[in-house]
Amino acid sequence: MDLQGTKEARTQEEGADGPLDAYGAGSGRSKEYHKSDGRDAHSHETPSNVHPLRRRQPPFSYPPGTRPPTAAPGSGSGSGSTSHATPRPREPSPSPEAISIPQALGLGSRDQRLLYKARRYPPVTKRTLSELDLPCIMSNINLRMDANFDRDLHFKPDLDGEKGKRKRKDAADYWDSMATEIAIYAYRAANPDDDVDEKSSRDSNSKRTFEPRLPAMFETLQEVIKTLVPERDHPSVTQNLEVSLLMQQVRKGVLDMVALATWMAALLKTHCAPMRDEWSDRMVEQITEGSQSQEPKEIVKGLQTLFAILEAMKLDVANHQIRTFRVLLIEDTVPFLQEYFEGKISRGSFQVEPARLWYLAARDRAHKEDEKSPTATQSDDTFKPLEALFRGISDRLLQFHPPEDFPETFLFDSDRLWQLRSTIQNLINLEIAWYIFESYVHTQKRYLSSRDETYSTFRSRIWSLMEDELCSEGRCATPDDDPDLRGSKRWLQNMRCIALEIARFACAACCLDVVVADEVISPIEAALEWHLSNESELFRYFQNAMREKVLAATLASARRFLPLSPLAICESQRTVPPPPTANGPAPTIPSSTASTPAVSCSSSSQSMSAQQYDIERIGMRLAHMGVLHWRVWASLLYLRDGAADANPNPPAFV
Repeated sequence: MDLQGTKEARTQEEGADGPLDAYGAGSGRSKEYHKSDGRDAHSHETPSNVHPLRRRQPPFSYPPGTRPPTAAPGSGSGSGSTSHATPRPREPSPSPEAISIPQALGLGSRDQRLLYKARRYPPVTKRTLSELDLPCIMSNINLRMDANFDRDLHFKPDLDGEKGKRKRKDAADYWDSMATEIAIYAYRAANPDDDVDEKSSRDSNSKRTFEPRLPAMFETLQEVIKTLVPERDHPSVTQNLEVSLLMQQVRKGVLDMVALATWMAALLKTHCAPMRDEWSDRMVEQITEGSQSQEPKEIVKGLQTLFAILEAMKLDVANHQIRTFRVLLIEDTVPFLQEYFEGKISRGSFQVEPARLWYLAARDRAHKEDEKSPTATQSDDTFKPLEALFRGISDRLLQFHPPEDFPETFLFDSDRLWQLRSTIQNLINLEIAWYIFESYVHTQKRYLSSRDETYSTFRSRIWSLMEDELCSEGRCATPDDDPDLRGSKRWLQNMRCIALEIARFACAACCLDVVVADEVISPIEAALEWHLSNESELFRYFQNAMREKVLAATLASARRFLPLSPLAICESQRTVPPPPTANGPAPTIPSSTASTPAVSCSSSSQSMSAQQYDIERIGMRLAHMGVLHWRVWASLLYLRDGAADANPNPPAFV
């Protein structure tokens, strides 16, 4: 299942030697709890991952009185067959529980295909919900890290993107096949004489049989409910959901689904939040209506609602546990990660040498920069190692082309770093657009009378255009969306609208006609496209200006955070004042990139209050990540013995 806000709620088991996959970044801030899809491992349950109770029946067995088919030596099809011919694979014989499909129902090809191919278990099972159990929450490293940065972290189902679309389709296929199966049970109960030839039909035409899903659904229902109610209610659950008895009643056509639904609703109302009561009543209504009208699809709607209630109850419990143990999760972040990574490194399953060399190169570049700028503010020697870390990671956030990746030691922060890079690049892109606007105004021999107010309105309009672009796509971007440049793809796609907005501002500033002429838009659009697409001198100017501002804000925040505990660092950021302007901070428009212009028209010489707020927030976020990262890795890797002699020739400054 997927937590919203992330990328994927992947539990990192202590001592596991598998790849360290982040459970995901998200927004909202919630985390998508994924139905363990292996990353979709729970989507298709296999003999290796099904509940032990489900292993009682073999995958298939031969009907009584028959023997497994054996290939006679040298047998083949046709006179030309030889003993070396590959035998044609035989389809497995149906199990004793297999049900034949009555021809009288006249099922369509899709219904028959779903009976054969749809998943056997409901979308919500005990296993898919297991990552919401407290032990899994406590051992989920990504969740522990996200708890440091998000006070409102919570789980919710992940139904976005391609994976979510696939899950929705699998679930729809399952419930459609369940409706058809219920119709078959009803037909066979009403026509018992058609059951005489079931065995021979199963033997002679296995393609007309399918493995039933209803027993597994009842068994799953019992398992899941037991995880949600106190142990004192387990006997009642077992009694009312006894699979063999329920299936016997189904085959006889005497199962009272309304009474069963009413009992389940009463049980769930006793233990779930009051806000779920209406949902429970709806489930009873749907099953009642379906039972009275003999409409299987309506009964299935009630079953869907039932499993949705169970999933919501589990999410409620998990989110309550996150809130309850949030302080413990945060305060234990550093020792937990140190112990985890020490084990990984000692077993050789986590390679850190490239990250160590990256840090040494960043430290050497920082030393050379200090030598070239003796007048710059010098940090004390104890702070310089951490400052080198911030300089190195800032370079990757600000470079024109997206980095291939961040150092492996930032594994559980990579999503946050990509988001910071996106925000920084958007700020640079905004400066490009503002520079082009001011340049055009100056070419018309005009000057802005109220520059700060104009900038604030301009900024708000450009962000609105970019937000509209993202909303129209209905999804959040990821680093992989824009592999070409520094994320300028979205700006380039929306360039015509941005150019038109700049032209409108220019015409207003120059007192031109309200109708924007093409001779105004064309040069603005051409300049915008050039500066967004090329790593020019203009880009490097604004890159350096942004680097100085971000580094200054980051280092100032880091000095404040160093003596604080992880919880105190987290709580200190709640007191940050709101943005000084109505338009607020720049939205995180993932993967937007562009380049920045050379200094002209003093577009960067005056500090804008809204931009200052954004940079302060970026600096606090980066400092928070960096200080926690340093506490985990400084003694473990960056400052270990012999570090000073490694990598004597670091790469040139990027």
